Amino acid sequence: MSQPFAPVSSNNRNPSYHKIINSSVNFDEEQVLITNIKEREIYDNLSEIYSILKTLETIEKSYIKDLINDSEYTNVTTRLINQYNSLLKLDSLADFNIVDFTQEYWINVPNAIRRIQVGLPATVENNTVPQLLEPNSTGATGISTTNGNGNGGSFNSRAVAEATGSFITLMDAIKLNYKAKDQLHPLLSDLVQNINKVGSLDSFTSKPKLIEWLIKINKLNVYQELDELELRQFNFDLESSYKEFYSLLE
Repeated sequence: MSQPFAPVSSNNRNPSYHKIINSSVNFDEEQVLITNIKEREIYDNLSEIYSILKTLETIEKSYIKDLINDSEYTNVTTRLINQYNSLLKLDSLADFNIVDFTQEYWINVPNAIRRIQVGLPATVENNTVPQLLEPNSTGATGISTTNGNGNGGSFNSRAVAEATGSFITLMDAIKLNYKAKDQLHPLLSDLVQNINKVGSLDSFTSKPKLIEWLIKINKLNVYQELDELELRQFNFDLESSYKEFYSLLE
């Protein structure tokens, strides 16, 4: 009978998540859960992931039921996602797969899995995060402009500058051959969050495409990279999104 995440032989001096999940156990013998420090580290890390998933599932359900406000939800969810991503950078969890883990242990956390895969709080994904508007010359918050794009004409100038900078930084990163998850995901996440802070961009049709890329990149393992064709498509979508974003501000 196969036992996932069971400890490997003590002769193995470099155990890993992958080796543990594929080990076998003889239940006719006394079992030792942990035989060395490396195995202790793996089990501790898996328990941390379990705790994050269960907590995130509770937070997601609370948000759906309107039991938590947007600001608190955004802060807590962002922190949990960052903690999860930090754990995945550890060598012992290089082969970790969230779907396999939850299925093997019958952990029912569909909302948490979805949020982890997106890599952003729902408030950011759906552009409902509270805006940080700045005073203008009339003493009101936000900056009023008039345009013909049907966006209400109110933008946060600081957020516009940050979003523009995020676009340029990410496109430059691709030109510098950045293609790994840990290189691209933080930059794209910052871009999406900065776009949300701008204000009235209801007609910005490129945002769903950016979210799709965010999910795609977030599903990669730490050591995986986008291939050449994917990078070309990603860069094309970014440039198209930037042009649309700029046109909405005119």
